[in-house]
Amino acid sequence: MELTDKQRKYLESCMTFDEDMQAKLKDPDFQQAWLSETIKDYIETGDYSAFYRGLEYVIKARGSVKEFAEQVGMNRANLVDLLHGKTKTSPNFTTITKILNGLGYTLSVDKLPA
Repeated sequence: MELTDKQRKYLESCMTFDEDMQAKLKDPDFQQAWLSETIKDYIETGDYSAFYRGLEYVIKARGSVKEFAEQVGMNRANLVDLLHGKTKTSPNFTTITKILNGLGYTLSVDKLPA
């Protein structure tokens, strides 16, 4: 099925999910909330891929992965592999802390509700 010109123009005017996230993540408060939610999701599901994808969105909203890797002293290819879940092992705590600190965040411990 071929699209009409009207349908094609409409699709061209739509924002992709990535474009929408990049726009929203320009807001530092949204960045913090987004990362907080991805960490909560990781804790609940044990699937860290959403958390690393969230980190990638925030990094890209601030610039490039290459620039960020240089800023925090990481190998760009290793960072990309981590963000895309292509590492053979889970990243260690030091690596996660380095990335979060590079973004201006830290981890904290909160008491679970009773």
